[in-house]
Amino acid sequence: MTHIKARLRAILVCFLIISLLGCETRFEDNTRILVNGVIKDQSDLAVQDAQINVYTRRVTSFLGGESEFLLGSNFSDSNGEFSVVSLFDEDEDFSIEIDAGETYSKYVYRTNTVDFTPTDFTFNLETVTLQKLSKVNYSVTRTSGDGNSIQYTFRFINGFCSEVYEQGVLNPEESQCNTLQFLNGSLNDNNPDREGSFDAPIGTQVEFTYSINEAPETTEIFTINDNSVNEFTFTY
Repeated sequence: MTHIKARLRAILVCFLIISLLGCETRFEDNTRILVNGVIKDQSDLAVQDAQINVYTRRVTSFLGGESEFLLGSNFSDSNGEFSVVSLFDEDEDFSIEIDAGETYSKYVYRTNTVDFTPTDFTFNLETVTLQKLSKVNYSVTRTSGDGNSIQYTFRFINGFCSEVYEQGVLNPEESQCNTLQFLNGSLNDNNPDREGSFDAPIGTQVEFTYSINEAPETTEIFTINDNSVNEFTFTY
C-alpha cells in the first residue's frame, strides 16, 4: 500500500508540473525512459524497499529560481531489483537518486541530458552498492582536572556516493564516492567535555587522533562493527 501511494504521488507531481508550466517546459511529452538495476549492500545482500527517484532541475520564470522536479519513482523488490518508467527531460542536471533510509548510504547518478539520450532510452545502473551504516556515539571527557586541554580529530569514510556521467561514461574526477571525512574538536577549561555522533559504513575503520596539552599526536583506530550503534569513549 505504501508503494502504491508513493507511485500515485509521483504521477500527480508529474501532471502538476506539466499543467502549471505549460509551454515553458522542455519535457518530452511522448518520450519515456526506463531506469533499472539492482541494489546490494557491501556484503552483496539485496537491499529491499529502497526508493528510486528520477529528478530534473531547471530554472523557470514561473517559480522564480532553480527547482527540483520529480519525474518518476519506484522501489526495489525483495531481490534488490528495480525498474522505473519515467518522463524524460533535456537538462544540464538530470539525476537518479537512491535512498534506502537512515541505515544505508545514499547514491546519486548525475548526468547532462541536453545533448545526450541513453541507448534505447534506458539508464541501466547495473549493480548499485549502498553501504550499510552504523551510528557512532562518542564522548570525550576530562578526568585529569583543570588546566588540561585536548585537540582531536575523527577520520572516517563517508558512505555517500555521487557519480557523474558524461555521454554515458563515468567521469571519476567529478564523482565523489566513499570519501574521507574529518570531525575536529578542541576542549579546554571553558568546555572540557563533549558528546556527539556520526554515521560510518559497517566494516570500515575510524582513526581518532589526539594531542593532550599540545603533546605529540597519538592515533587510536577502531572498526565499525555490525551494530546499529557503536559507542566510543575517551578520557583525558
